Amino acid sequence: FAAAGARNKKFPGMWSGTMRRILSLWLPMLAVERWYHQTKQVKQASPDKRTPLVLTADANGARFVAAADYAALDCGIAPGMALADARALEPGLKTAPTDPMADAEMLERLADWCGRYTPWVAVCGRDGLWLDISGCAHLFGGEAGLMADLTERLAGFGLTAQLALADTPGA
Repeated sequence: FAAAGARNKKFPGMWSGTMRRILSLWLPMLAVERWYHQTKQVKQASPDKRTPLVLTADANGARFVAAADYAALDCGIAPGMALADARALEPGLKTAPTDPMADAEMLERLADWCGRYTPWVAVCGRDGLWLDISGCAHLFGGEAGLMADLTERLAGFGLTAQLALADTPGA
């Protein structure tokens, strides 16, 4: 066995000695937060005064909840639920059609913006990004500093984010 970090002479390029670090960024409320931003609606601060909001999509002749804000989630409404069932839980439910294209465009813009942290950013699904921060974290005081900066800036944009860090994208 070769020493850790040494190149494999038999198979060049197999091991460079550099450990990959992949930051997974999940934006669980992306669709709803994009809707609030696009419509310039203000999220009310007090939970007891918020009107629950769901974004809906049609499938097989029925209307379903595609995304729900925190007030709707607190009422027991969840994505995938039939809108009729959601209205049974909360008759005053506010609805709007989902816009997957606008969500995808916003995610692409966020991916471009994340270039401030690393040149290697990839869209992951409908509400996530992968950032390969290998060799970049030291510019922000380490991995914790980079993650704190990213979280703070996203919160400043009004986005809810959850971050995780691992050696591979699927970990």
